[in-house]
Amino acid sequence: MLASDRAVPKSTNVEAISFRLTKLREAVVAGRSRLSCLRRWSEFIRERDGYRCVDCHSQEDLSAHHICRKSFFSAAQFDTGNGITLCRQCHKELHAGFNGRPNMLLPVDAEGGEKLGLMERLYSILLDDAVERGLMREDFYFLSDEILGFLRKMQGYEVDTYFPGSRLEQAYLILAVSERQVLRAIAEANGFVLDERPLLPGGAMEVLNDEGGLGSGCIVCQKYSPRFPAPDKSESDG
Repeated sequence: MLASDRAVPKSTNVEAISFRLTKLREAVVAGRSRLSCLRRWSEFIRERDGYRCVDCHSQEDLSAHHICRKSFFSAAQFDTGNGITLCRQCHKELHAGFNGRPNMLLPVDAEGGEKLGLMERLYSILLDDAVERGLMREDFYFLSDEILGFLRKMQGYEVDTYFPGSRLEQAYLILAVSERQVLRAIAEANGFVLDERPLLPGGAMEVLNDEGGLGSGCIVCQKYSPRFPAPDKSESDG
């Protein structure tokens, strides 16, 4: 789609977005029903995204979609960074296939419901949209330590493994990097010890050889520059 064809958001009014966020927070803090909180969450997501599909930019038949499904990780169901506005067609395509409660004893996406590649893409386009519209605020795109830690563990990393950028960008990067098990298998197959840091998009892994020419270790060379740096903790009130 050409830039000229993209729908202009009906609203980028920060005050209106903040108002919706306040209503969501009040509902959650007051212990309102789950459906009531989800309604407030949906209203906020659509307001923040300018009442158009963030993917195809249609302004018709819109709904708020949970990037990480509620049935898969319910603790993130009200996180503002876990929602994106989609039109009916884009939303339908995401929910094609298995859409029930996952069996957590099976490997991730074994039932075809999580679609990790699509989750990565949605976090990526949501991040791009936030930066392009000048709306990149942690409270507008908040993801808890709990869900970020969950995503890290899902990819085989320690829960405190460092990823740069805002919380939204971290979610994208965690899903964009190769799974830890895959990198470990490659390292072991080539006889070297894996560097502890994740290999971010655009990075390279340089293998160190011993005197006999065998792999003895590696150095991770990162080239990734965060789209939006992480704020000081004092600035984040999510």
